[in-house]
Amino acid sequence: MYLLLEFAWSYAYALLDEIQPGSFAASTEVGRNDYVARVMQLRYFSFMTLTTVGYGDVLPRSSTARTMAALEAVMGQIYLTVLVARLVGLHIVHANASRSRDGD
Repeated sequence: MYLLLEFAWSYAYALLDEIQPGSFAASTEVGRNDYVARVMQLRYFSFMTLTTVGYGDVLPRSSTARTMAALEAVMGQIYLTVLVARLVGLHIVHANASRSRDGD
């Protein structure tokens, strides 16, 4: 699911870059006609943003791109937080269930 979020965001960024050219700046520029390379570059940006690593070699330049990047970073952190909370909750439930079976 986490990687599916990354793929969805990368295509949202690609769509934004088509609608508003120049929304992203990169240290290695890709030609406007090389769509596959642009999507791969935005996929890399999306993964670095979702994991909040943010190397800084691809930068959002427009306000829309910056807003989307911030939303993706928050979504990535909330996803991990909810996942860990769910796993801890399941562990507690199973631990209590096994204790109650042992006490019967």
